[in-house]
Formats: sequence, structure tokens, C-alpha cells
Amino acid sequence: MVKSQAPTAADPLEPLDHPVPLAERAYLALREAIATRRVRPGERLTERSLAMLLGVSPTPVREALRRLEQEGLVERPGPRTLAVVEHSAEALHELQYAEIMLRATLARIAAAKATQLDIARLTGIVDELEASAENDADAVLAIAGRFDEAVAAIADNPAIVALYRTAGVFGQERRVRSVQRMQTARRDLGLRHLAAHRALIEALGAHDEDRAERVVRDHLGSTLALLLSDLGERA
Repeated sequence: MVKSQAPTAADPLEPLDHPVPLAERAYLALREAIATRRVRPGERLTERSLAMLLGVSPTPVREALRRLEQEGLVERPGPRTLAVVEHSAEALHELQYAEIMLRATLARIAAAKATQLDIARLTGIVDELEASAENDADAVLAIAGRFDEAVAAIADNPAIVALYRTAGVFGQERRVRSVQRMQTARRDLGLRHLAAHRALIEALGAHDEDRAERVVRDHLGSTLALLLSDLGERA
């Protein structure tokens, strides 16, 4: 296990100033820091240093770390410290597979509930995504994220949304690199992803639950292969 310092004041976590319970805010902030690798695998965490960075008492941080430990994102190398877990390629594959199944389930549920207004909203987002396909990768990801959130909103099942977000382990940095590859060496895959978004809209509009689930499962399966290969891992 690699030892390193916790995030410093020079690169602090986002302050917790939102109207959400402290423990939940601490959990979300720390999970995002792990996902985006601002807190890296092997990095040691202490309640006191994280509490100072987040501007809260140690109690909500302790609760947040307990949740992260239960999710397998942090572990205890000693009685008073925790460290971010380094996931193997196999573990990443399994976790991402779980996320794929959950997101496919959301698409299936959304297909039974989608209205014409929903379809128009999704179409507008994909039009924007297509027009911005060659833009900055962060901007492209932001638009794609809005599409995913819109589908989740149509499904209107917070429990499943929470489960798939818990399963997600790939951070922004790796996702940005995968988009950049689709803009260069894997343009074929980028075009397939745009087509998959259109196909999902058609399935939702037709209330075809089986097709909606299948489109998302196939689409995210190809994304998984790229995310794993991005760092030289086996898909």
C-alpha cells in the first residue's frame, strides 16, 4: 500500500455549504474526490484532516468513511487510519458490469413512463451532443451526463439511481481520456455512441422496454471496454 499525504489546503475539497445533512455532504464530497482521483488509491485518510478540509466536525466524516468502507472504496490498514482501495482490472470490470445492469434497468423503467415532452427534451440534448462531438472532452461529457440524468428523471426511481451511482468507480479523468480517444483513434466508437443515444430515444418513444434495456446494455458494454483499455488494463 502506497503512503501519501491527504489532500492539502493548496488543493482542498469543495466546501460543504449546501442544504444537505452534514454526513451526506461529507460522503458525497469524499466519494467524488475518490472517483476523480484527487484522493488516490493507497492514499491514507484521517478523520481530522478530512474534517478540516471539509469544514465540518469529525463526526459526519466518520459516518461518511464508514459508508465508503462498506462500499469497498476505502479500507483500514491500521486501527486509526483508512486508505483508498486500489481496484484491480477484474474488480473494475465487475463493478462496471453492475452499473451497466442498473442503468439498463433504469432505461427499461423509463420506457414505460416516457412522454412526448420527455422525448423532445432528450432529442434536444442529443442534437446538442452531436453538434459538440468535437469540442472539449469535459464539455462533451457534461452534455452526455445531462442525457443520463434526464433518463433517470423519467424513470423516477431514486433507489435504483442511488445503487448505480454507488456502483460507479471510474472518475472524470479516465472518462475524459476515453472521450478524447473517441474523438481521435476510435471515431468509429464515437459515432456508434451517438447512434445508441438516438436508438434509445426511439425505444423510449415507442415504449419498447426490451429494446431500451438492450440498447443501454450494449452501448455501455462498449464503453466499459474503452474505459478499461484506457489505462492498459484488460477489457
